[in-house]
Parts: sequence; C-alpha cells; structure tokens
Amino acid sequence: MRNSILVIISMFCAVSLEAQIALHGHAHNDYMHQRPLFEALENGFISIEIDVFLHNNDLIVSHTATGLDKKQDIEELYLKPIQKIIKENGGHVYKDYTGPVIFMVELKTSADPGYKKLKEILDKYKDMLAVYDHDSLVKPGPIQILITGNKPYNAVMNEQTSYATIDGDIQNLKDSKYLHVITRYSSPWNLYFTWTGNGPMPQDEKDRLDTLVADVHKRGKQIRFYAIPDKPAVWRMLLNEHVDWVNTDKLKEYNHFYLNEYNGH
Repeated sequence: MRNSILVIISMFCAVSLEAQIALHGHAHNDYMHQRPLFEALENGFISIEIDVFLHNNDLIVSHTATGLDKKQDIEELYLKPIQKIIKENGGHVYKDYTGPVIFMVELKTSADPGYKKLKEILDKYKDMLAVYDHDSLVKPGPIQILITGNKPYNAVMNEQTSYATIDGDIQNLKDSKYLHVITRYSSPWNLYFTWTGNGPMPQDEKDRLDTLVADVHKRGKQIRFYAIPDKPAVWRMLLNEHVDWVNTDKLKEYNHFYLNEYNGH
C-alpha cells in the first residue's frame, strides 16, 4: 500500500504544477473523494477538510466510526503526500501560488485526547506548518491547521504557541471567551437560511447574510456555511456577499465555475 501511494504521489506532482487556484473553495469531506487530497489540489483548492477518529492511538481518516481498522491515517493520506509535493514545488503546495493551504481537521472523537495525538503527529511535519500565538501568525508555512468538530478550546488557549487555530460556531460569535484562538467561524446553512438557490434570495435572508459576514469580518475572522445547496447560484451569492469559504463537494464543477464563469464577477 505504501509503495502504491508513493507512485501516485510521483505521478501527481507534475499535475499539481499546472493547477489553477479556485479561490474561496473549501473541499468539504475531501477524504470521501476517490483520490483524497489529489483531486482537491488538481482543482486548485486551498482549504481541505479531513475528519479523523482517534483509534488505536492513531488518527484514522473517516466520516463514520465504522471499519476504522481498514482505513488509512492522516499521515498516509495527507501529511506525507503534501510534504512530498511541497518539497517538489520548492516550499509551496502550488508552483505558481505562494499562499498557504488550510487543512481543516475535524476531530470526531473527544477533543483533548484527539488534539494531543494530533500535536504529536504534527510535530514530525513542523517544517511545513504555520505556527501561531493564539490567532496571530508567528511563523508562516505552506500548510495551516484549523481544528473543527470537537474543539480543544482550553488546550489551545493555554499554549504559548501552537500549530493550529480553531473553527468556531457562528451562533457563538458574541461569546468572546475563545475569540483569540478562532480564525474561522462556521455553521450549517439551514440554521439561518431557507433559500435553496432557486430564484432570487429573499431580501430578509440576504440582509441576514450581510450582517453575519460583516460581524465576523469586524472581528478579523473568516466565515463559512456548510451543508449549503451545492450549486452555482448559491456559490455566486456567497462570493458576491464576501463569504470567505464556499463549502462544496463538487470540486471540478466549482473550479470550472470560479475560473470560467465567476472570475470575480
């Protein structure tokens, strides 16, 4: 298995050099694609979601807790391949894009044990990781780690420096207790909106969207909605209203839309 992964990585490096960045695209549940990581990078994504379970003292990539013994861990699926790609591309994930790629790691099991194991693993890849003092970037890196799911707020708050920041809940935006370890706020679409992309967005919902975006940006953070109606009309609305991350499972479709149909308009 390890050798086959390395072969795929070697084949992919040449492809990744030509990827065009689909700005604002967040590859939701990336590991559920046929080729995790590689399809996201081929389509120019710079935010990639990875669900993990702490299982047998390892972080196994999976959406559910079933069959964990037969599934791969975060190192094999993500960290080792991206390390090789970064080396091939002279210190960046993409040859012609020098910005970071975000790995949004969703801890599906208890926050503190999961985070402890994640730190242990990440320490082996520290040369490619951004380092933070709470929400302040103190050392840039081609990979940024963002933690969601079961969130180790107190553990990160108590660290002087860390490899990760946290994805907060939009509904807790007014709670400032953990503000200084949060860099992104996310919540489900249907918590705030009923619009599914058919016809114009109701004005009251558009006003609500504008207010949420403004409130998050006022705090110097980024915003994302998940479980959105995954279609171009909704992508366009989110981009037009300055939502930072468009949550999508349709990687090729979003890349085509952003580069050929939207392109900032």
